[in-house]
Amino acid sequence: MGIIRAGNAGRVSGWGSVLLASAWLLGQGSATAQEATASQAGIVKVLQGDVRAERSGKSRPLSTGERLYAGDRVVTAAASSVGFTLRDDTLISLGSNSQFLLEQFAYNDKTDEGSIAVRLSKGTLRYVSGLIGKRSPESQLLSTPTATIGIRGTDFIVEVAGE
Repeated sequence: MGIIRAGNAGRVSGWGSVLLASAWLLGQGSATAQEATASQAGIVKVLQGDVRAERSGKSRPLSTGERLYAGDRVVTAAASSVGFTLRDDTLISLGSNSQFLLEQFAYNDKTDEGSIAVRLSKGTLRYVSGLIGKRSPESQLLSTPTATIGIRGTDFIVEVAGE
């Protein structure tokens, strides 16, 4: 597992909740076939505190079991965290005070081909590659305010310090 930092150097915060959510997610199975639809990107598996999703200009609180779609922005408050599984079994965990955008998600469950593009504007993120990353690592992209990272590994953590 690698650690990538972007933005201003600062003390590490939110790692405990990111790692806790990650550990829980690793022990969970993928979303069932009934949950997976063509437009659905993923599902919330674990959530602590105040976590909101923004879609089509509307903000709403998230809860365990809710579906996520490409274009969704996920925002965690202080002392909050969330973990979700994408349809290809990619695991993403966000720590407190994070701002995350699932920019693009395409996945063909018959061929395990697709692409993922995510953006972390602020906070901490843990990413564990799923089937897309295992089949086609170059089809994964992570952007931060100061860097764009092509994902070639399978498990890493990113921190973007607030200003």
